Amino acid sequence: MKPAPFDYARPSTLDEALGLLAGHGASARVLAGGQSLLPQMALRQVRPRLLVDVNRVPELGTRTTADGELRLGATVRQAAALRAGSGAGLLDAALPWVGNPGTRSRGTLVGSLCAADPAAELPTVLLATGGSLEVRSAAGSRTVAAAELYRGPGRTALAPDELVVAATFPLDAADTRSAWLEFGHRPGDLPLVGVGVVAQVRDGLVDGVRVACAGVHDVPWSVPVGDLPGAADRGLAREVAEAAARECSPADDHRTTAAHRRVLVRTLVRRALEQVLRPDGEEATDAA
Repeated sequence: MKPAPFDYARPSTLDEALGLLAGHGASARVLAGGQSLLPQMALRQVRPRLLVDVNRVPELGTRTTADGELRLGATVRQAAALRAGSGAGLLDAALPWVGNPGTRSRGTLVGSLCAADPAAELPTVLLATGGSLEVRSAAGSRTVAAAELYRGPGRTALAPDELVVAATFPLDAADTRSAWLEFGHRPGDLPLVGVGVVAQVRDGLVDGVRVACAGVHDVPWSVPVGDLPGAADRGLAREVAEAAARECSPADDHRTTAAHRRVLVRTLVRRALEQVLRPDGEEATDAA
């Protein structure tokens, strides 16, 4: 199929882009990488009257680090972020799993975050790391935390006239360890379940753990691990994995069953935690 007719604008400044969004509201869509938007337009799942191409806005293509944070502009490609490395370990671990080299060469990190696919890697990474989006409109600016961003499949807390100008991820401290694991039908497919773990481990003791899952709920899911100070060992990993399997509420769909997803949650959470908690050089176990 072909997209429905639309107008096209290619602003060269941020103010111009924001003015276009303010003037057209919900009838406009932003084009950066287009890896999600253009197929949806071709299938007429979305029918914007105006496409606002922001690729000529210079400040949207920047990558900066300051005050312990990595800031990636809205037009930074996934492939460029993967080549450069980020200093945010979970993001670096997950990026090779996102799509394939062809989609990563055009796809943007911010675009994937805003597409709000609950099975996608990058929204779950944003949640697990405690990242946020920097949002602008003609009326002003605001910061939206990952935990407040997602409202359902394809739905976010962003207003129609708002433009996400950058995504921000905390840089890893010296004692930060992270891991990304996922299981899918084929390389490049969205995972049936993906798991991201970020932990602070000091002298063999756990000082904080974040665990988030993709593909389990209708939004990225933060596993309620509670306060888990203590020894970094496999007992802790199994405890969290069992709790995650009990607390999650996946659904059956055309790709697999809820029961299968629950098994994947238990297995991947345990393995990811074992990976970040084991002493350097110790082999991980694959025992169930």
